[in-house]
Amino acid sequence: MLNKLLNYTQIYNLWLNKGSTAVAAIELTLQQADALEEIAADDNSWQELLQISAQGRNEDAWLAADWPAGFDELLICVPLCKLVDWECAKCTIGRRQENNSCSNDYSVFGYIGELVTNADREGLKKHIKAVQKMLRDERYVWNIHKCELEMLKL
Repeated sequence: MLNKLLNYTQIYNLWLNKGSTAVAAIELTLQQADALEEIAADDNSWQELLQISAQGRNEDAWLAADWPAGFDELLICVPLCKLVDWECAKCTIGRRQENNSCSNDYSVFGYIGELVTNADREGLKKHIKAVQKMLRDERYVWNIHKCELEMLKL
């Protein structure tokens, strides 16, 4: 089950092969979120994810390139990050979370790491639904202070 979540090189190369477009970045980020959802839903995979996450986070600040030896929530959004060359204010997600980087613990992707670190399986399942909504519909914004999805007020 863990192999459904692609590692950095796999997801990055897949994005390149799909033309490095914004549409491909969103599609592949959704694919990664879907894979994480499947992992969280499966008892064995969930336990494996918790074990992997517990290893090395204090020594290695960015484990996205280490999957499946290490887990970093930014692994989910690699295509979006590469699309904007890590300039968060240009990203469709970054713009909708007060221009914050997804490396912020309370950003839409950073919060995944918080939930996994705290072994909050139900919270993660619920949060992944919010991530998927946000990726599919630009009317949603992420309130980084409340850690919740909100409909954009026009």
